[in-house]
Amino acid sequence: MSRRPVAGAPILVTGASSGIGRAVAFALAERGGRLAIAARRRAALEDVADQIEDAGRIRPCVIEADLSRPGAAAELARAAMSALGGVEILINNAGAGLVAAQSITGDDDQARALFETNLWSPLALTRHLFPALRSSGGVVVNVTSTLRAVPIPLLGYYGASKAALAHLTLTLRNELKGTGVSVLEIVPGATDTAARDIDLLPWRAGPMRTPPPVTPESAAKAIVKAVERGGRRRAHPATSLLPLEVPALGRLIAAIVTRRVETGSAG
Repeated sequence: MSRRPVAGAPILVTGASSGIGRAVAFALAERGGRLAIAARRRAALEDVADQIEDAGRIRPCVIEADLSRPGAAAELARAAMSALGGVEILINNAGAGLVAAQSITGDDDQARALFETNLWSPLALTRHLFPALRSSGGVVVNVTSTLRAVPIPLLGYYGASKAALAHLTLTLRNELKGTGVSVLEIVPGATDTAARDIDLLPWRAGPMRTPPPVTPESAAKAIVKAVERGGRRRAHPATSLLPLEVPALGRLIAAIVTRRVETGSAG
C-alpha cells in the first residue's frame, strides 16, 4: 500500500462527536486535513469544529447524521461530497453498542439498528464514495474491535458486527486490488471512552480487573500514522492483536469472563 499524506486531503470521519472519532478529527486537522465530521449530536460536533478552528486549523464541515437509520449513509455521502468537493479518505469509525441476550433480543429494532450503524453504513459509504476514492487513489479505513475474536456473553451483537466488518474489510482489499484504493483495518483494544459496554455487564461480585485502557488520543495518533504510512491493519495497543492471531486465547478470555457475568439477569 502506498503512503497517503493527510495534509490538504478531504476526509470524512464518522462518529466524530466523542471518543476515538473525536480524537481522530483533532489529529487529522493537526496534520492539515480538510474534514467533514459526522455524528448524531450536532451540538457536540459543533464543539469539535469550534475547538479545531480555535487552534488555527481548517474548520471542519459539520454534518448531522444518524447512521442507525437505513438510507442515512447515502445521504451523508452526498453531503460530504458537496461540502468537500470530494472525499479522498473515508474513516468509518461510527459504532453502536448493545448489552443484550440473543435469546431475548433476537433481531429486534435495537439489534438491527446496531448492525445498520456498525456494518451496513460503512458498506454504503464505501459504495457511494467509491468513484471519488478511486479517482484520487483514496483510502477506506474501517474501525473494528478486538471483541470480534472474543465471544463475551451479552456483547455478541457488537462482536458479530465487528467480525463481519473485519471479514468484509479483508475481502474489499482483495476486490480493490489494482484500483488504487487502499483499505485499512483499525483494531482498537480497550479504550477510555464514555461508552464501554464491558462496564455495563452484570458482573458477579463486582467488575473484573482488566488492563488499563489506552486514551482515545493515542488511538487517534496510531490511526493517522497507519493512514500516512499505508498500513493494512493496525491494532492499538499492539497486544490487541493477540486474540486475533491466537483464536484459542480469545476463547479462553471469553470463558473466564463468562464465569463472572450473570447472564441470567439480562433482559
